[in-house]
Amino acid sequence: MEDTTSADDVVKALTDLTESGVASERAALQSLGIGPNDAKVLRFLLQRDTDDAPVTPRLLAEMLGISSAATTALIDRLAEAGWVERGPYPGDRRSIVVRETIDADSPARRVLAVRHSSASAAAGRLGAAERRIVADFLDDIARGETHDIDELRLHDRASRTT
Repeated sequence: MEDTTSADDVVKALTDLTESGVASERAALQSLGIGPNDAKVLRFLLQRDTDDAPVTPRLLAEMLGISSAATTALIDRLAEAGWVERGPYPGDRRSIVVRETIDADSPARRVLAVRHSSASAAAGRLGAAERRIVADFLDDIARGETHDIDELRLHDRASRTT
């Protein structure tokens, strides 16, 4: 039996995925009462392994592209809400690390992990070769979008200077 899936079908599926991601993100932010950067930090912390390097405020600032003052405010907000805690950096008392403190059975953990868990389940149903194809496909899209956005920014800067 011949597969008749077209390139348009793939683009539609990707568009549907993007739209469901936006809806899921909106629902997560609304239900938890947090902002996009807060959610990004929490997801990042939740996906860390115990043997990963400690997470510092500087790392979070670089990841988010925000100032150290904005990072401090974000960490303060998350700590006040009980989502994270600060601790001493191993071997350097002047530095701190940030750790998530969300209970394992918390609804917040499930809400923040919706995309990750559904993507992991779908990837688990694929064979190794299929996973490689999907990963390469998604990486190609990400590189293409990054390139196109960079080109648009260059074009915008050039048109503003003329």
